[in-house]
Amino acid sequence: MKENKIYVDGTVGLGGHSSAILEASKPSGILYGFEWNEDSFKIAQERLKKYGERVKLFNKNFVFIKEILQKEGVLADGILLDLGISSFLLEGSKRGFSFQKDEPLDMRINLSINLTAKDILNNYDFVSLSNVFKKGEVPKADKFAKFICEKRKKKPFETTQDLVKAIKEFYKTSKKDLLAVIFQSLRIEVNKELENLEIALQKLPDVLKSSGRIVVISFHSLEDRIVKTSFKNDPRIKVLTKKPITPSEEEIKRNPRARSAKMRVGEKI
Repeated sequence: MKENKIYVDGTVGLGGHSSAILEASKPSGILYGFEWNEDSFKIAQERLKKYGERVKLFNKNFVFIKEILQKEGVLADGILLDLGISSFLLEGSKRGFSFQKDEPLDMRINLSINLTAKDILNNYDFVSLSNVFKKGEVPKADKFAKFICEKRKKKPFETTQDLVKAIKEFYKTSKKDLLAVIFQSLRIEVNKELENLEIALQKLPDVLKSSGRIVVISFHSLEDRIVKTSFKNDPRIKVLTKKPITPSEEEIKRNPRARSAKMRVGEKI
């Protein structure tokens, strides 16, 4: 990080990375921050207001970074995308992101989205539902989709625990990794996460300065595959990480959720 530079945090969350970027780029570095979730955005606004005019926040998905930066008439020296679902969304949003709570099957990061996890489970036909689970690499996707279609005839899915019970009944297990991958597959579909990532990665080099860098931290193979392929096939990008950077054992001890993190870095040619 250097002063007089322009940085972008495409996934501000509650402002942790943004604060670090602003501190490291003192006294004059500028940050453009994007946070799609309404509640997280308000918290980040409050936490980052001490940086004054050095920070500009937008309650938008990172897919709009290019449009906003072009409107502002700036190019970035560095762009960060941390694709992990925040602890705040899992634990404090009350939108059904966590299988450990009993909440409505919502899973919308932003309430402007028309689709919910409840809609998917109750209204998608067998083929569409099966495709959601296949794309999310859910085991026995076809059979599980058929099971869900049968279950909803008797009683519609309303809460996260309705889904957890169905998972346990079908798979005869309550392993956290299995629950996580099924919840993740629904969340990805609701928020069009993979599609948005692909679109963003195509757009971002257009608003990077020459030698500017884009850093992407992913937390599952679906995202990492997209980042790896996009960097590799983009003639505008020089790949700086032949293999992804992964957390040390010490980092994992401090933050167990970081165990699956993979960081890739590309540089604008």
